[in-house]
Amino acid sequence: MRALVLLVAAGLVCGALAVGGYYLSREDPRLAMVGPGCPDGPTVAGIDVSYHQDTIDWKRVRWAGVRFAFVRISDGTTFVDPRFQQNWTGAKANGVLRGSYQYFRPDESPVAQADLVVAALRADPGELAVAIDVETDGGRSPKQLAAGIQIWVERVRARLGIEPLIYASPEFWRDQVGGASFHQPLWLAHYTDQCPTVPAPWTRYTFWQYSQTGRVKGIVGDVDLDVFAGTLDDLRRSPVALANRPQPAVDGGDRVRAGLGR
Repeated sequence: MRALVLLVAAGLVCGALAVGGYYLSREDPRLAMVGPGCPDGPTVAGIDVSYHQDTIDWKRVRWAGVRFAFVRISDGTTFVDPRFQQNWTGAKANGVLRGSYQYFRPDESPVAQADLVVAALRADPGELAVAIDVETDGGRSPKQLAAGIQIWVERVRARLGIEPLIYASPEFWRDQVGGASFHQPLWLAHYTDQCPTVPAPWTRYTFWQYSQTGRVKGIVGDVDLDVFAGTLDDLRRSPVALANRPQPAVDGGDRVRAGLGR
């Protein structure tokens, strides 16, 4: 035991630690994720990315301990993220579970924004749910903003068969959205080293973005750090994992048209 303690101490002095077959630097998210002082059970390390992270070395990111990533599709309808496809295929090729998100612009059509998401994910929806990123009110009232979110959620759900996530901070949801009641899983944005504040009507988060200044090998500069509330097996079995989404019923005619026989 004494030898193990000395080995760990030596690793920390050198700024790195070998864990589970991986060589982790102090910047690694599996070390960073113990920073938030909220002992709420096991968590899984993840990130969310956009073109702001430039070219990502997804092999190094996976080796660093990242197990899931949310990749931005667009900022509203006017700016499609130029690195979405590159990040989407890079994460998949290296075994990182993929979710996606769209920065929602309340002053644009929620239908058009949802349709852009549907088009981006139709052929390959990823492994995790898509999120609506709600952090600006676009001059809308809480009631109008909540109505726009509802339209987006229902349209994405109907066309992709995916139950979307909602990304929001506690203050924004309380003040700008009026604490509107939704049944979507929550991706919470709260930068704190203590237990995060979960806004009503939710009582727990599914994902928690706890830092916007994280560092991960394979990415130059800052990146958002996230955790999933549970183990990796929990994540793969959870409702946000698309492998577990309900499949639409296939009638006989559909089977024949699909070449599956009678």
